[in-house]
Amino acid sequence: MTDPVRAIYYQDRDAFRRDQIPGSFWMPDNPAGEQGSIWFYCPCGCGAQARLTIGDGFKPRSYHATWCWDGNRQSPTLKPSVRQLTCGWHGWLRNGYWEAC
Repeated sequence: MTDPVRAIYYQDRDAFRRDQIPGSFWMPDNPAGEQGSIWFYCPCGCGAQARLTIGDGFKPRSYHATWCWDGNRQSPTLKPSVRQLTCGWHGWLRNGYWEAC
């Protein structure tokens, strides 16, 4: 098993796109309790960028996959686990760390 990767929060979208650090993420501003999204670079280091649909304190209803976010931008947790389709990485974002299954 690999070591957990710190999920680094970027407030600035341009800096997030420029740096492309594995496990880093950016979230557009959304009102508390609303549906939103999280953009991240795969924690495995493959360089893939992905977007997840999240709910602040709830799992949104949708025809595609969604996640419940705990509302914490500095040390986020998502439920359920995340599978990156481009490279096959599968794991959890818990308390600000990406942990492979």
